Amino acid sequence: MRLLFLSNTRNNENKAVVDLLKTWIKPDGKIAYFSASPDPTRKYFTEICEWFKKVVGRENLYYLDANSTLEEINSLSTADAIFLSGGNTYHLLKALRDTGADQLIKKAKTPIIGVSAGGLCLTPDIGSASAENDIGLTDSRGLGLVDFGLYPHYIQNEICVTEINEFMKFFKIKEVIALPEYSGLAVIEKELKRLGEVVRFTK
Repeated sequence: MRLLFLSNTRNNENKAVVDLLKTWIKPDGKIAYFSASPDPTRKYFTEICEWFKKVVGRENLYYLDANSTLEEINSLSTADAIFLSGGNTYHLLKALRDTGADQLIKKAKTPIIGVSAGGLCLTPDIGSASAENDIGLTDSRGLGLVDFGLYPHYIQNEICVTEINEFMKFFKIKEVIALPEYSGLAVIEKELKRLGEVVRFTK
């Protein structure tokens, strides 16, 4: 298992993150980008493509979302890396479930990159998401590829600390890892590797 958790990619030139991605994804590797919500103009997809090309030196990305065909979703099985986008976490989790992408991701042997909402979906529960649950999703369980919770876009202040502690208490999660804006966390098998500042909250 190779997972990479990020808060964002925009203006992110964290050398540790970039170097890791270069070792994980071969130069001509196919990267499956799964959008949290349909992006008809491909605005956000284009931003990610530009980041991969300019910063990471990889440019072979293709787009998936809740409206993708079964054949397109099944291509996750042959992708060299999977990228789960930021955006509305509830929309993304529902899209992963509805398309069956969640089951393919659970079986994936290739690197999985989760940015903000995408990272939250890899954890046991997305209850710490700040997005509005405007679709009325009642089951907030994530894919559970790790046993810790995630708090992206972390700022060291009383509000964030209170939210994290309440999340841990309500969802009975023993540990939450908080990621400041340009930090990253890699999970290689069961080993955690900090890529910049990472704050761990435990009961």
